[in-house]
Amino acid sequence: MNSATKVQKTENKTAIYCRISTSMQSTDRQKEDLLKVAERFKVEIDADHIYIDIITGFSVGEDRPNYSALLSEVEKGNIDTILFSELTRLGRNSTELLAEVQRLQNKGIDLYFEKQDLWVRHDKKDLGSRILLAVLAITTSYEIELFAERSISGKIEKVNKGGGIGGDNNAYGYMNDENKRMVIREDEANTIRRIFNMYADGKSTIEIRDILNSENIPTSYGTRIQEFKENRKRKGLAPKEYKHFKDEEGFSWRPSAISKLLANELYKGHRVINFHKPQVDKLAKKDGEPVEREVLYTYDVQLENLRIVDDELFQRVQDRLAQAAYNKNNAMKHDNLLKAKLRCGECGSRFSVGKQSDTATKYDMNPRTYKCYGLVERNDHPRICTRGAEMRQWRLDGLVLTLSLYMFAKINIADSNAKKIGLLTSEVEDMLKVKDAKEKELSSLKDEHKKVMGRYAHSKEDDDTIQELMANETAEYSKKQKELAEAISRYSQGITSRRVTISKLQRLTSSFVNIKDKIDEIHQNKELVKAMIDEYIEDVTIYKIHKMWNLIVVDYTNGAESWGTIKNARYKNDEQFYDEMVCHYGIEFRTWIINNDDHSFTYDKDNQTVHYNGNSEIYRQLQAGTYTYEEFDNMLNENGLIGSYPLYAYEEYPSAPVQETEREQQSTSKIDWNKHNERVLEKLKAKKQQEEDWQIAVEGTEE
Repeated sequence: MNSATKVQKTENKTAIYCRISTSMQSTDRQKEDLLKVAERFKVEIDADHIYIDIITGFSVGEDRPNYSALLSEVEKGNIDTILFSELTRLGRNSTELLAEVQRLQNKGIDLYFEKQDLWVRHDKKDLGSRILLAVLAITTSYEIELFAERSISGKIEKVNKGGGIGGDNNAYGYMNDENKRMVIREDEANTIRRIFNMYADGKSTIEIRDILNSENIPTSYGTRIQEFKENRKRKGLAPKEYKHFKDEEGFSWRPSAISKLLANELYKGHRVINFHKPQVDKLAKKDGEPVEREVLYTYDVQLENLRIVDDELFQRVQDRLAQAAYNKNNAMKHDNLLKAKLRCGECGSRFSVGKQSDTATKYDMNPRTYKCYGLVERNDHPRICTRGAEMRQWRLDGLVLTLSLYMFAKINIADSNAKKIGLLTSEVEDMLKVKDAKEKELSSLKDEHKKVMGRYAHSKEDDDTIQELMANETAEYSKKQKELAEAISRYSQGITSRRVTISKLQRLTSSFVNIKDKIDEIHQNKELVKAMIDEYIEDVTIYKIHKMWNLIVVDYTNGAESWGTIKNARYKNDEQFYDEMVCHYGIEFRTWIINNDDHSFTYDKDNQTVHYNGNSEIYRQLQAGTYTYEEFDNMLNENGLIGSYPLYAYEEYPSAPVQETEREQQSTSKIDWNKHNERVLEKLKAKKQQEEDWQIAVEGTEE
């Protein structure tokens, strides 16, 4: 039971096992010390009997591949003695240690722990060693936990002094200064502001990823790895291999990394760190999930010196992330015209897109809707709105476009086009960079595939093995090649679409003869409609003005304002009409059409009333006063001021480019409007005939 005891073996069956906690430590010391122990015991160690695992110190269910290889040799009878530097190399807690000792003893293995100078024989009669082992195991487990708690105490003290810890300081945009205090890293902070602004302005995380990668903007991980390598070189240390690091993952931006970055409150100066109690024993699991660890201390503070983005921009991004998550859960992957502009006047929430079952029978209608996000009720999002609206997209898109087209047509296109063309040109340049990068990646992929297949072709390995390897390589290549080809095609289409819009914008001024021509050309151009709404509409605010009607207030970037109304329920026969002379885009529906540029009309949402001050030059015939919905609607009707709007199927419009020869064949949407209108006209005619028959019957009775 002491160090003088020597290993007497007829064969060389002694092994060394080394286990270190992280890839930053060296195995050399453990291995060299144990080789000296073997030399002292007059035992030779074969090179293939030295087993080394590099793992984390407290991970749950950690994998020890070389220990497994050691056990495999034990099972084969190739090993009968194992040397360890100390007890913790075999197990990090008393339960694990004793279990492993028992397992090895049952296999007839002798164990030696250098630090404790302890032999544990496979002989069951060696009771003294087993008792000492149990005591040491418990003591070792306690020491590990005590060390871990002291380590956490040091981290808490460090973070309270402004230092960065545990990757917090390595967050993209931050670093430690010469005093070990966490500070902003300006070059990366500029990229963060750009990412937040791009996302807030409507770009997706995939689009942002492609732009950043096309410009070769380094990721946080890639930058840190490069700095680690340079530091080692500067210190004269040998280059280090990062075994768990793949270049394509660390040096390229990914949508998931961008989403995580956008949700990080650290960028608005809110730093939160939870310090958990160390768990030496493996965590028990419940339903496959780790048991929640006890929080020892929470560091939660607002630090303006760490702020990179302002609260308003951060909140805009969080709102969009929340809506994106909601839309993703509902599998909504369709284009929409207005979602980014919509705001609930009742609760202030933005709108999400959704789908509603189609119950309409009087006319064809897409079931997709805009819905006040305050109406959504989930575990992570309690409902906050009781009067919010949900309405069909085709209705709201049609009304807002009707309210806006005349203004769009009057806008000085020549003056505004320069800005829009500049933005579109910039987008084209970005997309060209991404497309070029994808094409180079595809070319490199093809070259690499040829080289690999060439090596296989000249290989002397077994034919079946080579054929299997070649098949696997070809399948993987085909998958990547298809993904890249689809991405290149998608960007090519986007570039073409924007170039067509630029061309049309450049021709607008000279091609318009009058306001009506302008309105028609804008209405027929899906991309231009979207571009003008994005540029000229500030907000579309929706109020519930009546149990059956919504008030739609459109505010424009030039200070103008328009009002309209949309019904919550089906429109009655007398609330819809079709006249071939005036209804160029299909059935039209009853609505208010109010020009409120001079803000003579105001709405009181608390009382659901409209106030008119009587000062409008347009509506002189109206009496000043405060009105309920019914009173104001009757007054507009009596003065012939009720308007109408058609549906607008934005998603159904064909995408650019559209050739001039195709223009006559292009319908306003995929709807069969002739059939659609005939259905309504038949019902309207039937009603009119009923009224005439009734009148004749009444007159006959009077006679």
